[in-house]
Amino acid sequence: MNKVNLKTTLIKAHQEILQRLRDEYASYQSGGDLNLEEVRDADDNSHREQTEEFLQAMERQIHQREKEIKVLRELDFGSKDFVTEGAVALVNGQYYIIGIPACRFDLDGKNFVAMSPDAPFYQKLMDRKENDSFVFNDKVFTVESIF
Repeated sequence: MNKVNLKTTLIKAHQEILQRLRDEYASYQSGGDLNLEEVRDADDNSHREQTEEFLQAMERQIHQREKEIKVLRELDFGSKDFVTEGAVALVNGQYYIIGIPACRFDLDGKNFVAMSPDAPFYQKLMDRKENDSFVFNDKVFTVESIF
């Protein structure tokens, strides 16, 4: 498995999402901005407040994506002997990337699920080696490979 390509693909995907968020923010800000001098009635004031709340929510999403990209860039994607951050683990036929925000995607015909180290499933998967098994939600999982 080419983990360098995987990491590059993940960073690119997150950067594209970040750029879409920034573009949407700029578009909404320029199109929906209501000047306080233009507020004439309660509806105008309500619209202004909704716009501000929406923009603040978008700012939080933008900052979150920026943090996620930073985490991705700093994450050690080197080869691993056990499941830890930066590992890719094949478990019951499913590829899991450990240490990044939750997302799903396909690459080279394989389906990947990314998960944060805070995820409950990761807490059971953590420190496992190839051929180790564990139970999560009454189901048995076996680590087939670690990359």
